[in-house]
Amino acid sequence: MTVRTRRRAMTRRLDGRILDLGGSEAHRSLWRDRDDVTVLDGVADPAFLSLVDRDERYDVIVSVFQLATVADLAGTLSRVRRLLTVDGQFHFIEPARRTGMTGRAQRIAAPMVTLSTGIRLDRDIPAELRANGLSVTSLERHRTPSTQWWLSRLVEGVAHHSLLPH
Repeated sequence: MTVRTRRRAMTRRLDGRILDLGGSEAHRSLWRDRDDVTVLDGVADPAFLSLVDRDERYDVIVSVFQLATVADLAGTLSRVRRLLTVDGQFHFIEPARRTGMTGRAQRIAAPMVTLSTGIRLDRDIPAELRANGLSVTSLERHRTPSTQWWLSRLVEGVAHHSLLPH
């Protein structure tokens, strides 16, 4: 299943007030018929900070490849926590950090991939979510067809506010 197909399947089952961290026109097309969705132009979009400043709240926040590209991951996750309602959900699809020999090769190639694509392969997204006050309640690892080997393994999941104070 391609990333586009996974993203489409994820978005079909979401309800409530939604914030899509976005990044491309493909994200906007998924929400064309919904008026309860805000789509950003990525986490660097100034509107992201503005939403936090205005104390907005969302039932669902969606990230597809946004956590893998942001420079300040802890800051971004802090803003995500602030924007989520108390029982809100954070849905994500991100490149998976690999283990073993493949993981070593991935870590060696990571600086070059980051320079050319902006994607940071050395991040363990589920661990980063937990370290930043979000509990991962659903997690799947997928192989996906891609001509770019670094995008052939993905993690898809759902997180929410941690029950433990952060």
